Amino acid sequence: MGWLKVFQGNQEEKLYWRGENEEDVRQARERFLHYQRQGFIACKISGQGQTGVQITEFDPEAEEIFMLGLVDGG
Repeated sequence: MGWLKVFQGNQEEKLYWRGENEEDVRQARERFLHYQRQGFIACKISGQGQTGVQITEFDPEAEEIFMLGLVDGG
């Protein structure tokens, strides 16, 4: 089971998937790719208190994937 958490500005979107459920995995992968195409950066977190590792492909075995939108500004 895993969580895809998307952060952009003050907004947050969460999507839960169960690794054994093909439809859940398909939907989570589609959302991951959707945000990746928009330039979001993805990090995989494994275990509580662990450091994130940047990823470029969806990992259905991940416990948590955070997607961070880049903010324009100066």
